[in-house]
This record gives sequence, C-alpha cells and structure tokens, in this order.
Amino acid sequence: MARTAPNTNIIGSDSLQAVFLRRATSELERIAATASPKVLDALSAPTDAGSLARHLSQSDVIGSAVIELDPLVPALARNVEHRKILIERAGGTLSAENAGRLLGISRQAVDKRRRAGSLLAVRQGSDWHYPACQFDETDMVAGIADVVRAYTSAGSWMALDFLLAPDSVLGGRTPLEALRAGEADSVLRILRSEAVDGFA
Repeated sequence: MARTAPNTNIIGSDSLQAVFLRRATSELERIAATASPKVLDALSAPTDAGSLARHLSQSDVIGSAVIELDPLVPALARNVEHRKILIERAGGTLSAENAGRLLGISRQAVDKRRRAGSLLAVRQGSDWHYPACQFDETDMVAGIADVVRAYTSAGSWMALDFLLAPDSVLGGRTPLEALRAGEADSVLRILRSEAVDGFA
C-alpha cells in the first residue's frame, strides 16, 4: 500500500504534532491493510473517534506485536470508548460558562463548586466539562453533590458511571433516575453498602 505523507505545510515537520501524525498514520495504514473488510465494518461507529477507539480496543486488529510492546493499548482504547458512551448517555456536557448561566452564577462560582465537590465535572483534554444530566431546568438534581463527594478518590468518571448504571437495588433504574424521583436516601444506601470513600 502506498503511503501518503502527512501534510506538514500547516504543522512544522519537526513539531510534536507532525511526529504524532506520522506515527498515527503509519499505525492506521497497517490496521487498514491487515484487518478484513468484515472486521472494519463491524467496528465502525458514528464518529471518527469512536471508530478509532473500537478498532484499537481489539487485540486481533492491532496485532500481537503491538500488544507485546504496549499491552495497555486495548484497555486504554476501551476506556476512551466507554467515556464517549457515558457522555452520550449523560446528554452531553456543558462548559463552565453554560453551566453558570443555567445556575445563575458566574464561571468562577462554577469552578469553586467543582473544586468543593458539589458539581460533577469531567476533564476532557485540558478543560472541565459538566455532564448535562446533573441539571434540571434551573438547578442541580438533589443528591448529585453526595455522589460526587463519595467518589472523590475514585474520580469523576467513576461518579458519572455510577450515576448512569442501572442497579437491581433500584428496580433496574439508574441512581440518577432515583435522584430525580426524590429517592436520595436509596442512592446513599447503595453508596454505603459499596463502602465508597466517606460512605463506608
């Protein structure tokens, strides 16, 4: 397969971006050349990032040589895909400015609440983003701050995963659905039973 050199007119040929682009292009060309059309089609996703994450999460697609050199590649890719799914299930995210507008507070106040553990924020790239599911029309869903604080050590992605995962104790509903129904006590009981951080 002929290789297409990355366009370095915009990105300097010695820059980190150009090096990354060359390495990523080389690996993608190798995957495209060796994976069957059936596998490539089965792993397609609605977005470029989703397709890439799905392909990199399959050890048979990326190859045993890569796994030997970098055994965490499939797990990292699955984590990227899982986070993407969580954000979709959360209804997307809001910027600090938009979260502030919804709550009627400043961006600085939003940041202060995030640092205090009373707002759920996940880091995407270099910025904090606020999952939309924690808000109703004008305020936060009651009980979210308790969940965020319970997952201080585990991290905000784990808190979001907890909120959006159906639980048999809640009759198959998610903790978020229970919070929206005014059942914060039921959610707190689950946190205590799982001995999460301060709820042991």
